[in-house]
Amino acid sequence: ARVIKVYDTSDVSFLSVQGDHLSGSGVSIGIQSKGTVIIHQKDQEALNNLELFPEAPVIDAEMFRAIGKNAARYAKEDSPEPVSQPNDQMARPNFQAISAILHIRETHQVVPGKPAEEIKVTV
Repeated sequence: ARVIKVYDTSDVSFLSVQGDHLSGSGVSIGIQSKGTVIIHQKDQEALNNLELFPEAPVIDAEMFRAIGKNAARYAKEDSPEPVSQPNDQMARPNFQAISAILHIRETHQVVPGKPAEEIKVTV
């Protein structure tokens, strides 16, 4: 797995496209600052995602593992079952303001034309 930082956009669909171009398998998982997650595959339009997870507050470690497993299956050209998404009616009102602030901060860091770079992750 590789982690890259995309600088020239804060749109999760378009950063996922950059990810799949840099990926050896042609499949990427894009994660936006506010938590929206996308599985994307090369040769697809930016908004034509394999799977979309728009409600960040309900995504937990187990769900992230399932997203990673599905991305790996797509990379092997399998057809996995979509990751099931829980529905929490209060997730949006409880986290909408925080989400907006995070996205504004991310958008202020956009540098048009700056190439993506790999980031070392330590745990």
